Amino acid sequence: MGIRKIEMKELLIVICLFGLIAAFTPVKARPSKPVDTTTLILTNANVLDVKLGRFIKGKDIVISKGKIIALTSSPKKWKAAKLIDLQGKFIVPGLIDAHVHVTAHRKNNIENTYKHLEYFLRHGITSVRDAAGDGSALLQAQTEIRQGRRTGADVYFAAFMAGDWYFNRDQQLRNEPYHPWEQRLVPATNLDSAMKAAKDCGATGVKLYHSFDREFLPKVIASAKKHGLKAWGHTMMYPATPVEVVGAGLEVLSHVSMLENLTIDTLFFKRRTPLAYKDSVIAHLDVSTFCRMMKKKNAILDATLCVSEERDPWVFPLLKRVHQQGVEIAAGTDQIVDLNRPYPRLIDELSYFVENCGFTNCEALRAATIVGARVIGQEKHIGTIEKNKQADLLVLNDNPLLNIRALANIEVVIKSGKIVRN
Repeated sequence: MGIRKIEMKELLIVICLFGLIAAFTPVKARPSKPVDTTTLILTNANVLDVKLGRFIKGKDIVISKGKIIALTSSPKKWKAAKLIDLQGKFIVPGLIDAHVHVTAHRKNNIENTYKHLEYFLRHGITSVRDAAGDGSALLQAQTEIRQGRRTGADVYFAAFMAGDWYFNRDQQLRNEPYHPWEQRLVPATNLDSAMKAAKDCGATGVKLYHSFDREFLPKVIASAKKHGLKAWGHTMMYPATPVEVVGAGLEVLSHVSMLENLTIDTLFFKRRTPLAYKDSVIAHLDVSTFCRMMKKKNAILDATLCVSEERDPWVFPLLKRVHQQGVEIAAGTDQIVDLNRPYPRLIDELSYFVENCGFTNCEALRAATIVGARVIGQEKHIGTIEKNKQADLLVLNDNPLLNIRALANIEVVIKSGKIVRN
């Protein structure tokens, strides 16, 4: 018994000595693979190629640092990434509403602005173009969202510009001071100073609204482009006509309804003229010169059917004819957000395209993705699902190429690589 106790003591001493030696002996560590906590892989989904007009099966989307870094059928090299299995789902680019208003012109409530931008994002609209509002509030929202301090759709906004008649009706009615995002332009205006002010206030482009003639308009547009601003505006500038507007170099023309100004029939413009008569005038309206000029200039028509749907039903066959002649159409609603609606008006706009204007479902989707990206000058960064593009994605439960209203049946929204709704 005594011998056994000694042996056990010796064994414990030996074990302790080996432990001490191991603890103080330097060991060459094996290089360990870092755990990837930022890479996200969306697997097994149907991915929309808006250029080809079809969904591609079996592609996995690899996302890192806010961008799409690969479209692959074999994601094995990203073993440490987070995987989301989207079997049976449909992935489309984040939607773009090319014509919204999310601020009041004066005394804006910034929290309302954030609510509107959050609503858009929650419903799959990852970018919007605000076509005139409070530029200081829009710049604040733009900055806060881009820097990740607030959540919402990315906003690109216009500096509003119009001529003297619009602001004063020749009666000097304007009392409020002008701002860099809201300017009165006349031939005597220093256009370089006006455009520099617009650029410095954070505007992506200028919205030319009213009271420009065919001599002054090209100078204004040229100055905007010189200062790196997009040239946006109304299809009719009063007095500049639609053909003169596109000929002057405007890049995006808003409101298909303004093509009514191609007619010289004065009865058409009277309030009490029967709709049947207006329909007949529009049916015979010659839009060929306008469409030819639009294609030559590579310009885009921001149709905004939502603001005309009940008042001017003739806009549907009119847009159908313009579309048939090959003019690029963007999807914009020109609507104030109703936060209580179960889905945004952009879904209605796209449904009108398909159901009333002869668009295929994919053509409607193009209008709210790749064409919308062109409107805001971001086609290199958003609008399609491609390598090196920003990871703004909408995951759907149903196929929007079969039913465009499937855009309202959302599974996941991803913006800049981050899941914001699931």
